[in-house]
Amino acid sequence: MENSQNKTSKQHEMHISCRQNGNMTGIEKVISSCETALCLVSACGNMTINGEKLKIVKYNADDGTLTFEGTVNSIKYSGAKQPLIKRIFK
Repeated sequence: MENSQNKTSKQHEMHISCRQNGNMTGIEKVISSCETALCLVSACGNMTINGEKLKIVKYNADDGTLTFEGTVNSIKYSGAKQPLIKRIFK
């Protein structure tokens, strides 16, 4: 029971220093990573970090921590898309 409670109360935090280095918690999955974008699933929804020379330095899937380097230009959060059937038959 305790384990399921921890999953629902998971928090997401992000710390960025001078738009260069970042540390995050609450990262559930790395969808993709390239020099210009990091696409992640966080406890607060999907997020995309756009920038230059972005690189994941360390990712621990067990505790959801991620450290990255590079210049951050923007951060965008979005909710997960509903399945096509649910979108058609609202």
